[in-house]
Amino acid sequence: MKQMLLGLDGSRAGLAAARWSAGVAVATGSKLTVVHAFEPPYSEVRVGDLDTMLDARHVEVDGWVQPFVDLGATIRTEVTEGDPRSVIPDLAEREGTDLIVLGRSGSGGRPGVFHLGSVVELLAHDAQRALAVIPADTAAEIGRIIVGVDGSEASAAAVAWVADMAPALGADVIAVTIAEPIAEWTPAWSDHNWRRGAVRDLETWTTPIADTGVELQLAPVEHLFPADGLLGVATGRDADLLVVGTRGAGGFAGLRFGGVAMKVLHRATLPLVLVPPPEER
Repeated sequence: MKQMLLGLDGSRAGLAAARWSAGVAVATGSKLTVVHAFEPPYSEVRVGDLDTMLDARHVEVDGWVQPFVDLGATIRTEVTEGDPRSVIPDLAEREGTDLIVLGRSGSGGRPGVFHLGSVVELLAHDAQRALAVIPADTAAEIGRIIVGVDGSEASAAAVAWVADMAPALGADVIAVTIAEPIAEWTPAWSDHNWRRGAVRDLETWTTPIADTGVELQLAPVEHLFPADGLLGVATGRDADLLVVGTRGAGGFAGLRFGGVAMKVLHRATLPLVLVPPPEER
C-alpha cells in the first residue's frame, strides 16, 4: 500500500480515524492525504469571503492532524469546497488511492439509513476501492486481524489485502469461514467431515497470508448466519480489525442492503475494512 486518503470532519469518530490512519501510514510507509470537504453555511458567498473561510478551515484541519505528523506520518492536508460524498471519491480516483478511511459516523446533517453517516453509506455501496470504517473509540494499534474467507474473488482480494498489511503491522491473522452443515453426522476423523474439509479449503484460500510468515490461525465456524458468525469470532478473539470482501460466493454475498457485508458494516463495533474484487477497482 502506497497511498491512503482520510476524509476528516473533526468529529470524534473522524479524529479516531485520523489516529488509526496515521499509525497505519507510519507502519506501512504510506503517504496519507487528509481531505476536508467544506460546505459554506449559506448558499451565496462572495469569492473573497469563501477564500477566507477555506483558509481558516485549513488552519483548523492542520491543527487536527499535527499530533500525527509529530508521530512521523507523512501527511498532506487539502480543504476543498463541496459535498464530501463527491469530493472524497473524486480525489481518491485522481490520486490512485489504495485505501479510503472514514470515521464510522460524522458531523454532517444528513442522517444515514444505518446511522453510519451518508458519506460512509455512499462509499460503501460504491466500494471501488478498499474502505476502512473506524469507530470513535478505536485504539491505534492493530495486533490481530480477522479476515472473512469463502473462496470467492472478493474473498481472495481481502486475503491479498491482509497478506500485504499484516507483516508491516506486525499483526497475527485469524481466517474465518462460515458454514452451516446439513445433518452433519460424519465422524470428526473422517475426510468427509465438514470441518476438516473447511480447514483444507482455508489452507488453500489463505496461502498468500501463510507465505508471509505471519502467525495464522484457521477458524471454520458453524453458524446459520454468516454476519453473526464473523462478528462473534471478532468479539470472542479480541480482534483489532475485521476485513471482508464486498462480494461473495454465498457466504459473503454482495455489498447491498440485506447482504452480509452490509450487515457487518451496520453492526461492527471494531474497525472494518471492505475490499472490493479487482474488477471493481
